[in-house]
Amino acid sequence: MNTLRKCASELRTAWRLTIEYRIAVFIWIFAMVLPFIMLSAWLAIAESGPVGRFGRNEFIAYYIAVLIVRNMTGVFIIWEQDYDIRQGQLSFKLLKPMNPVVHYLALSLGSKPVRMVLLTPLVIGISLYFPAVKFAFDPVSLLLFGLAMIGNWLILFFIQYITGLLAFWITQSLNVNEMWFMVFSLFSGYLIPLELFPAGLRDVLYASPFRYMLSFSAEVFTGQLTRIEILQGLAIEWFWVGVFYVTYRFVWWRGLRRFSAVGA
Repeated sequence: MNTLRKCASELRTAWRLTIEYRIAVFIWIFAMVLPFIMLSAWLAIAESGPVGRFGRNEFIAYYIAVLIVRNMTGVFIIWEQDYDIRQGQLSFKLLKPMNPVVHYLALSLGSKPVRMVLLTPLVIGISLYFPAVKFAFDPVSLLLFGLAMIGNWLILFFIQYITGLLAFWITQSLNVNEMWFMVFSLFSGYLIPLELFPAGLRDVLYASPFRYMLSFSAEVFTGQLTRIEILQGLAIEWFWVGVFYVTYRFVWWRGLRRFSAVGA
């Protein structure tokens, strides 16, 4: 119970920070223009006929889903994490009776309720204005979508946290994160639906963690997958969650030893 109270306290702090800067959260949501740029390009291409199974309505549904998933699972903690490590502020967090990762988890989760409130009218509006654009709104699909997004967020959290921990060894962990984002954008389905990749590369991406960083959740929300495919995808997704959790623990242990060795 004591641990739960500490976690709840961190979440309340992160929530107050989000409310204080709620206008910034609104700007961040709609500053994610890349999906809309790609949607415009694909709609122009689709005027001459469907691209694979994607016609006009399928592209609209997919990129709206991408916008939602990116906002609800995106992780933006590395700037504070990098600063804490390089400036020695991590020492103060280590004095608290809990792993500093709890603070960063809360920081990542703090803005999610606000984002959900702001994005829900968009989805409802799209559904009403474009009746042919379909989303999976039935309770079971929404539950599976929620599970997919939780796994999605955890994968991205651990990857970014691991990248931030590189600040124990290098001074350019933020640059590593920028390079990582370019790879993520290309292979996660953020810019191009994975279904449109060549068959060989698509098969590799479907087994890799990249699909479960965005595309899989979007596919669930747009009703592209059968229940069996969703359950199989969830099993793969949570396998990768486990892999990145173990990796985080190893890098944290090694990095903390280095941090302590230099007297920070």
